[in-house]
Amino acid sequence: MRRCTARTAARAYERTLDPARRKQFGQYFTGIPLGKLLAHLALRPETRTVLDPMAGHGDLLDATREAAAERAIPVARLDGIEIDTTTADVCRGRLAALVPQTSGPDWSILGADAFDPATVSALPVRGYDLVITNPPYVRYQTRNGDDAAAIRPRSGLQQILEGHYGGADSEIWKVLVRNYSGLSDLSVPAWILAGLLVRPGGRLALVAPATWRSRNYADVIRYMLLRFFRLEIIVADSQPGWFSDALVRTHLIIARRLSILQARPRLNRRTRWADARWVHVAQDASDGHSLVGAAFAGAHPEARFAVSVYAGATDSARGIGVKTFELRHEWATLDARLRRTSWYPSLEGDGERGSPVSAARQPSRPALPEAVRDLLPPSADTTVLIPLEKAGVGIGQGLRTGCNAFFYVTACSTVRKASVQVKASHPLGGTEFTVPSAALRSALRRQAEMKLVERGVVPDDRVLDLRGWVLPEDSSSVEDACRAYERHRTNPPRVMPTALAAFVRRASTVSTDRSRDKRLIPELSAVRTNVRRPNREGVIPRFWYMIPDFAPRHLPAAFVPRVNHGTPWIERNMDPPLLIDANFSTFWTPDDSWTRFGIKALLNSIWCRCFMEASGTPLGGGALKLEATHLRRLLVPRLTNEARSALNAAGRNLTRDSHDVQEYINRIVLQALVPEPMSEPSLLELEARLMTRTRDLRAGRQRVAS
Repeated sequence: MRRCTARTAARAYERTLDPARRKQFGQYFTGIPLGKLLAHLALRPETRTVLDPMAGHGDLLDATREAAAERAIPVARLDGIEIDTTTADVCRGRLAALVPQTSGPDWSILGADAFDPATVSALPVRGYDLVITNPPYVRYQTRNGDDAAAIRPRSGLQQILEGHYGGADSEIWKVLVRNYSGLSDLSVPAWILAGLLVRPGGRLALVAPATWRSRNYADVIRYMLLRFFRLEIIVADSQPGWFSDALVRTHLIIARRLSILQARPRLNRRTRWADARWVHVAQDASDGHSLVGAAFAGAHPEARFAVSVYAGATDSARGIGVKTFELRHEWATLDARLRRTSWYPSLEGDGERGSPVSAARQPSRPALPEAVRDLLPPSADTTVLIPLEKAGVGIGQGLRTGCNAFFYVTACSTVRKASVQVKASHPLGGTEFTVPSAALRSALRRQAEMKLVERGVVPDDRVLDLRGWVLPEDSSSVEDACRAYERHRTNPPRVMPTALAAFVRRASTVSTDRSRDKRLIPELSAVRTNVRRPNREGVIPRFWYMIPDFAPRHLPAAFVPRVNHGTPWIERNMDPPLLIDANFSTFWTPDDSWTRFGIKALLNSIWCRCFMEASGTPLGGGALKLEATHLRRLLVPRLTNEARSALNAAGRNLTRDSHDVQEYINRIVLQALVPEPMSEPSLLELEARLMTRTRDLRAGRQRVAS
C-alpha cells in the first residue's frame, strides 16, 4: 500500500510540471516497468551500493529497491543526486515512504548539481557497485532560471578528476573530458560522470536513445565504454510505450567497469574481445504490467528475463530476439571514425611504428554494419569499398533559412514576366503581394512534394532571395559602400518595390519565436548573423533580410528525406536546380565524374538502400532518420568509368516502378564487389538476400510483419 501511494504521488507530481521546465531539465522520467527491466539486468548478487546521479523523482531507485528485494540481494545503500530541489524533495519523500527504517537499506538524496565537485565529495561512497541512471538529453547550454549558477559540466568534470579521482588511468579520462564536443547535449558529460562513479568491477546501467551509436558527438562515449568497461547487454526498444513522447527508440545498456590494469592497454592493441548480447524486446513480450510479462509468465518476469539474457536462452521467449554484438567489430567501426579526431593520437597512437600522429593517419579497413556484412559471399572483396565522399560525392544538409516563416513564400501566379504574385506564411498574415521574379528561387521544402519533382513539375514554394535588394531606408548604406562594390566587381543591390518593402518592414515587427523572450524576426540567432556592417573600407553591407550565399549542398545533384517512413528514395534535382530545404540530406559532386542521374542510380541500388536501413536511426514512430552523418558512413565499391557511365545512363530511366532498370543498376553495383565476374545465379542470390534484409530491417522499425 505504501508503495502504491508513493508511486501515485510521484506520478501526480510529474503531471504538475511545466512542459518548458521539463524540457529545460530533461525531466522525462523512466517509469517503473522500464526501471525494473534495467535494474534486474544490472543487479548482481554482490551489489551493495547503488547511485543514480540524475535521480529525478526516484523511479530507478524505487525500481532497483524492488528488484533487489525480489532477488534477495541485500543492497545496503541507495543514493541519488537531483539538481532540481523541488524534484529532489519529492524523491526523498518517496524513499522515506518506501524504505523501512528498521531494515534499510540506508539512503540519501542530494539536492545539488552532480557536476559540482562538492556534490561528489558529499556522496557517502567513493565508488559504487552500481550506477544506474537515465541521463537528461538536453542541451546544457540552455539551462537557466533556478539553475543559472549551475556548474559547467566540462569544468566540473575536470575538477572532479583533479580532486577526487587520482587513478592511474585519470589521464585518459581527462582527454575524453577535454575533447567531447561542445555541440553535444548534457547526456554526454552525464555518461562520463556516471562512468567515473562506478568502482572497478561494478556496473553501469543506462537508459539511452538509440542514437547513442550514430551521433558524431557520442563517439567519445563509445570509446569510454570500450576502454573502461566491458559491454555486456544492450536491450533495444522494439515496441511502443517505453517513452510515449520520445522521438527515437530506447536502448538499455549494461556494462561492467574494468580494472585499471585491464583498461590500461590501447584498444588498437587489444587482442581479446568478449562479445555482448543485443536483445530486441517486441510489443508481443508485454502483458500490460511488465514489458516482458507475456514472454516470462508468473511472478517477477523481469528477474526471469535477466537470467535468460545472461544465459543466452531467450530466443524461444515470446517477442524476445537475441543476437551477438561483436565488440571487436564495434571497435573497428569506431576506430575508422576516431582517426579523424585530434585526440585519437594521444590515446591510440602506436609509438613502435612511428609518431602517434603518423600512426593515427594509417588507413583502416572499412567497417560494414553487421546487417550488411553477413550477407556478402566469401568471394566479396571489402577492400574495394570506399566512403561515398571518396567516390566523388559530397554529402550535406539542405538550406536552413533561419526563419522559414519569412524567407519561404508560396507562388500564386505570374503577374507579368518580371514579377510573381506570392502568398506569405500564416505567421506573417498569409497576405498576397507582388515580388520581382529575380528575388525568388524555386525550392523543394516538403517531402510530400517529391512526387512533383519526380514528374518534372516545379513546386510552388519559393525562397525570398533578397541579396540583390534593399529597403529604401538602407539605400544610403549601399551608396556609402559604392567603392566596396566596385572592388568586389559586384553590382549594388536595387531598392525594393513598394509591396515587397512593405512586407519586409512588417516582418521586422513580428515575432515567430516561441521562447519567453518573443524575439522579433531580425533578432533571431540564425537571422541576425546575416547582418554585416561596413565598419572598414572594402566590406559590402548586408542586412537581416539577405539570406546567406548558397552552397553546393543547397543546390545539390540529388537528395533524400532526412525522415523516411517507407524505404528511402533518392531523387535527382531538376535543371535548373531547385533549392533543397533542410528537411533533406543532399548530394553533389565537385566535378563532372557523376551526373545527377548517376548519383540517383547509385544511391537507389539495393546495396545502398540496405546500407541506409542498417546505419540510419529508427525513430519512435517507425520512420528512419538519414542525416548527413549517417550517409557519410555509406561505403560503395570503387567503380570503373564504364560502370559510372552505365549508372549515369540508367538513372535517366529510373522511377519507383521501373523494376528492370532497378535490377540493372543492382547488378552494376554488386558486380563491383567481387574481383571476378559473378555468375547470374550468384548475382540474383546476393540481390535477393539484400532485398530480404532491407525489408526485414524496415519491418522491424515499423513494427509490422515482413
